[in-house]
Amino acid sequence: MSPTTIPGNLIIQSPAANDPLLDLNTQPSLDLQFATSKTLDDRVSGQNLITFSRSTTGTYVDSNGIIQTAAIDAPRFDHDPTTNASLGLLVEESRTNLLTHSEELDNAAWTNLFIGVNDNSTTAPDGNLTADLLTRSANQQVVYQISPGANTYVFSVYAKAGSSNFVTLGSSVNYRGNAVTFNLSTGTPGNVVNYYSGADASITVSNPIMTDVGGGWWRCQINVNHTTGRAVHIEPGDLSNTAASAYLWGAQLEAGAFPTSYIPTSGSTVTRAADLASITGTNFSSWYNQSEGTMFIRDKVNPSASYSMAWVLQNTTNLNDGSVSNYLYTPSGSWILDSRNTGVNFDLSQSNVPGTFVKRAAGLKNGDLALALNGSISTSQTGTITASTSLLYIGQRPPSYFYNGHIARLTYYPYRLPDATLQEITS
Repeated sequence: MSPTTIPGNLIIQSPAANDPLLDLNTQPSLDLQFATSKTLDDRVSGQNLITFSRSTTGTYVDSNGIIQTAAIDAPRFDHDPTTNASLGLLVEESRTNLLTHSEELDNAAWTNLFIGVNDNSTTAPDGNLTADLLTRSANQQVVYQISPGANTYVFSVYAKAGSSNFVTLGSSVNYRGNAVTFNLSTGTPGNVVNYYSGADASITVSNPIMTDVGGGWWRCQINVNHTTGRAVHIEPGDLSNTAASAYLWGAQLEAGAFPTSYIPTSGSTVTRAADLASITGTNFSSWYNQSEGTMFIRDKVNPSASYSMAWVLQNTTNLNDGSVSNYLYTPSGSWILDSRNTGVNFDLSQSNVPGTFVKRAAGLKNGDLALALNGSISTSQTGTITASTSLLYIGQRPPSYFYNGHIARLTYYPYRLPDATLQEITS
């Protein structure tokens, strides 16, 4: 196929072979293949058009399944820790690990109730000899830290079987409270149980989840609702009165409903800044068609995140002046295409298992908007797009509404593709 000229004198390069997104009558003017290229470069122009920043370091998983640290302002191209598959660009909101010693479980920051801690006993998920072996002689022997105040938190820790195939996480006034036992052999979390008959009823524990991170390690998590002066605790083994041990590393307590990428601490709380990505100025106008277009995205969002903005097209001066956005509103389980020019939005229900990759495409033209999700389509004849769009936000709508997930590919066509084509490329 020869290069194609589109309105605005843009030259679209010949497509790569065997790519269904490029096997169309029209070719994209922007093609960000984050998972394939592991760069910010646009395939069409061969240039990096994105302004990216993050004012702190941040962690990600490399192609060998090892947790690594990205430098300040460096994008994170994440991987599946068990298959090593490339997941694309990781975009997250700012979060703080409120536990002051995430890896040193023998530190005085952790109150120790009869637990033996052998530090640096095995290789941790970051590839270093920093994981600790915790051993108890009977149940209700734990290490714990007090949370900083009343709030809703998510508590997570990386765990690997020792002499026992179990580890227990809980929330309490020290060690007496509600808890969940995680099976490190089967990858199955148990039910929330009352650890002690005198437990504080104001403490709630919910939503136990285990994530396989490779090498026998699991990231175990619970949601906790705290009043002031309450603790989160770790106990090797289950709730039986037997001796047990397990390897632990990377404890994290965050204010929020779901865990984010690991934030290491060693003496104080640590905040990871938000990932900020946008295209503005001539880098934007070089590929954008003001009268019509189509945006395609392949992405995976945290299933517990809400108002997760995948992309936003807007005027730089006013968010509400004709912006168009595509996002997941988790409580309703729907992807939404929102046109602020007329206050119109319409949605498609999430049709797959949350937390897996989906394909979506939005057809944009005045009076002719459409949203396709995994081959299904919803259309509107009333929405409009502004003629003064001047920037693209990727994975965010500042100052909040961050994506909290992975973007594998983001592709823009300078035409409103037909509904049948939208369904085809998202199937």
